[in-house]
Amino acid sequence: MTVSKIWRRRLTCVGGYARRAGTALVALGAALGLACAVKVFVLEQHPDNADIAALAARVDNQRAAAGDFAADFVSAVLTTPAKQRASLQRFVTVGLDAPAPQVMSSTPPAVISTPKVWSVIAAGATGDADLYSVTVSVQERPYASAVASPAFYRVPVSLWHYQPRALDMPARISDPGPGAEIKLSYAHPVPTNSQIYALVSGFISSYLTASAPLDRYVVAGSWLTPVGGYRSAVVTTLATDREVPNPAPGTLLHVRATVTAQTSQFATVDFCYPLTVENSGGTWMVADIDLIPQPSGDSMPAPAAVAHS
Repeated sequence: MTVSKIWRRRLTCVGGYARRAGTALVALGAALGLACAVKVFVLEQHPDNADIAALAARVDNQRAAAGDFAADFVSAVLTTPAKQRASLQRFVTVGLDAPAPQVMSSTPPAVISTPKVWSVIAAGATGDADLYSVTVSVQERPYASAVASPAFYRVPVSLWHYQPRALDMPARISDPGPGAEIKLSYAHPVPTNSQIYALVSGFISSYLTASAPLDRYVVAGSWLTPVGGYRSAVVTTLATDREVPNPAPGTLLHVRATVTAQTSQFATVDFCYPLTVENSGGTWMVADIDLIPQPSGDSMPAPAAVAHS
């Protein structure tokens, strides 16, 4: 049977529609599959991924609330006489039902400075309450005229619907230790008659005394402005983290200056300035005050040795 031209055109159109419909169905199926995969493998396993910023803000707020509460609690414990121990009920319940001492003193346990939050460590959760271990530091003395010494207290804190409560009374703990010594990388002394020494000396004096324009020592457009307020400021030592190279334009160099400054009251104070200097057309200029001195890359931290009195 011969198919007319009209029917051949109709059959061709139907075939084209069928192919396009099939392609659309395949694409729709792929999109639905991707949506299911995202739901199963991302949203259900990581429900907070939708708003990381909000989650981070909530955690920061909780830590701040726990830390501030613990600091207030430690302050109250150390400044509340035994006769007024019932007032601590606003912080904690456990421990206040212990037998009262035979002599109910009216003297506070200590004289302290304003407590500071040393650390806040997440310690899990119980039900819908988050738990934290907070360490608080104070400068503590037995009486007002005594010499103060640092003291550290650890406080267990629960946070339930942003409502803090201590799980127990504070615990006095030892200090965190003296830390570690980090070796610095400034092993190359700078001669006092060098251009870099003259630059840094002039910069330090101008920066701390405001006795001369600072722009003659810093690169153009620098954010640095004089501090002022000191009678004098002298560089006592100066060293670089590598040998001073040939002064090619754009060369950067890290230097460390130890400084002795004299206040308006003729008292002396020591400072250390880690600086980045830049060679600009053959002239060294201060580019920045570094955030930290350059650590040596070939040594490991070593426990600090502290002399005991």
